[in-house]
Amino acid sequence: MTAADTVKDLHVEVKRCPECGTGFGTEAAFCPFDGLALKASTWDPTRDPLTGTVIEQRYEVIAPIGEGGMGTVYRVRHVTLDRMFAMKVLRRDLAADRGLAARFLQEARATAAIRHPAVVAISDFGSLADGAPYFVMDLLVGETLATRMRARGLLSPREASGIARKLADALSAAHAANVVHRDLKPENVFLVRSATSKGGVDEDVRIVDFGAAKIVGGSKLTRPGVVFGTPYYMSPEQAGGQPVDARADVYSLGVLLYEMITGAVPFEADTYMGVLTKHLFAAPPKPSERAPSGVQLGDLEAVVMRALEKEPSERYQSMTELAAAIERALEAKPDEQAPRAEAKPNRTLALPSLSTADKIERSVTRQLVEEHQRSRRVRIVAGVFAVVTVVVGGIGLLVLEGALAGPKKTELASSSASPTASVAASAAASTTEPSASVATSTSSDPLPSSPSGAVAASVPAAISAPPVTAAAPATTARPVAGQALGVAPARPKPPLPEPPRTTARPPGQVDPFTSKPPVPPATASDPLDPWRR
Repeated sequence: MTAADTVKDLHVEVKRCPECGTGFGTEAAFCPFDGLALKASTWDPTRDPLTGTVIEQRYEVIAPIGEGGMGTVYRVRHVTLDRMFAMKVLRRDLAADRGLAARFLQEARATAAIRHPAVVAISDFGSLADGAPYFVMDLLVGETLATRMRARGLLSPREASGIARKLADALSAAHAANVVHRDLKPENVFLVRSATSKGGVDEDVRIVDFGAAKIVGGSKLTRPGVVFGTPYYMSPEQAGGQPVDARADVYSLGVLLYEMITGAVPFEADTYMGVLTKHLFAAPPKPSERAPSGVQLGDLEAVVMRALEKEPSERYQSMTELAAAIERALEAKPDEQAPRAEAKPNRTLALPSLSTADKIERSVTRQLVEEHQRSRRVRIVAGVFAVVTVVVGGIGLLVLEGALAGPKKTELASSSASPTASVAASAAASTTEPSASVATSTSSDPLPSSPSGAVAASVPAAISAPPVTAAAPATTARPVAGQALGVAPARPKPPLPEPPRTTARPPGQVDPFTSKPPVPPATASDPLDPWRR
């Protein structure tokens, strides 16, 4: 089977951009120029205007082989050598940009300088009559890696590691020539079969389309905000529009190895920018979580995860280092063949390449699940926050009420204590004055040392007191006199608000409070005197 048959059969059904009309292979999902999702279409190779023409009297165009974002590939015959080659012609709309056409030829020259058997050899280049540039390369016999995975499903870890190690060796030679691929993907990896000296069939790899992203990426033909390239295999720095180096190819090869051993790329989304955003911020799931059961990856999983680090400084710093790590992983773990659909007819383990519609459906479903989980977490957090707010608010109110109740209790205590203290002070004063008069009378007019004599001596001192006002002092003075005489005091009465004055007035003076003449004092034989009973 020739490359023409393989690619021609593959590209009869193509996908086209609904805006710019550019055709792509069936494996493509988004237009690298506009970032829009591609739609299914067809391509008729027989209607190509270059078919049957001779270019620069050297190359006869036999038939188109395939159509892509950069241009169209033809199968041509060298007129003088009578040898078959492949010719890639830049698209006419791209060729109208002279700067882009110049970069196309410059990258062709740089690729021709790479000397490695796994890099497709470029033998010639030039321009058509209308100015569109072209270059001539070897005609490859075999199939692309995309065709292999679509037909057979995922590869065994050993088979995938062998292909990745050969690609790393080829890319190491390209990096030594200061050429970065920037668009490594299964469609740009060709699996070539050749006969061996022992009569068997050997399979080698070829890398094509070097520098395509660099050629078109700086042109004004790409929509603003769209990074040229295949988003599923693009490094984070390239997705963010940052300068790239050889470590960008390390990331792309890590994605390619991830897909070969799991049957799926690490990140998928329903939009071009959605995929790039995940490359920039999302952590890739481990290959062991997506690989079929029974497939043992061993140390190969760690190799893949390090190649997929977001920061270039945390990845393998060169393809040589990556190739050595893959080799060590192969030596550390024996071959674990992936289950095949042929071995187990009841289980379909040969996973075909998903179409764009399937990828979009699966991505939308995953986003819906993630959104549901995210909303559930938000509701839980909101509920916890509400409960904490209520508890903290209740505690704050209790503390505030306690702080306000303290001063109020202090004020009430002081206000209730002040009248009592004043009344007690007044009572003490009124009690002291009669005692003093008793003492004075005793010293001036000595009487017999008897209770009757002591009381009789104190009576003349209160002759001027009116009957109403004198009753209060006599009542309050009795417990004091009784205490002095050793008699048990009577139960005290509630204090009066304002006790009357007990100061003795001269005989015959009018009471200033009642404006009445004084009442004559009781005699010693007065039967109303309680002390004479």
